[in-house]
Amino acid sequence: MIRRISALIWLRTQMILSNGAMLFQIIFPYALLFLYDRFLNPDHDPSKSLQILFIMLPLAFSLSMGTMITIMLAEEKEKKNLKTLFLSGIHSAEYLISILFYPIILGCITIVSFPLILNVNLSNHLVEYVVVMISVAICVILVNLLVGAVTDTQAKAQVNGVIPMMAVAFLPMFSQFSESISKVAHYTFMGNFIDFFLDKEFTLNFQSMLVPIAWMAVLIVLNFLLLKPKAQN
Repeated sequence: MIRRISALIWLRTQMILSNGAMLFQIIFPYALLFLYDRFLNPDHDPSKSLQILFIMLPLAFSLSMGTMITIMLAEEKEKKNLKTLFLSGIHSAEYLISILFYPIILGCITIVSFPLILNVNLSNHLVEYVVVMISVAICVILVNLLVGAVTDTQAKAQVNGVIPMMAVAFLPMFSQFSESISKVAHYTFMGNFIDFFLDKEFTLNFQSMLVPIAWMAVLIVLNFLLLKPKAQN
């Protein structure tokens, strides 16, 4: 099993390195973060750094994590590699682990590195930050798995992935300017993310986690229903 997963991860590595668009989507959020920090916040004002973090984390999640999953799934279906892999003895769990390997690694790097790059002090809210970011990252992964499950070409993947990508990347920012958008956002898995940055009285408890947990449960069920037939085919 480990040998098969290692081989699949090596295949993912070659796929990423040979795909310029995917490499750009991984690097772009980090490059933009450095530019924002250097030119928009040269004095390293803590409030500005926090605002940049609020803007850049969703963009990084949607591009470097989410879009990668959709493109990888679509590329393999387009090139007819998916059926070949399963016929060669690859199990569904092994395939899923290999698909999620790099997005999870990139998500962890993003969650840890972005505050460090911006010198944002989260020591008093570290648990809340980690839990909220992980819940958002999981939901972004599940949404893009869902998009990949219903997409069979890279061109369609880029089109179908635009709406969830834009929603994740810009919903927090737009929620600051519109009360209606803010109300809608609180019924999405981005609600806790927005509250963590904008609500000084935000506390992490079971009630605040109900919405993201519900989203995770629904997305897991939908992915199970849509991805299982793909694996069987």
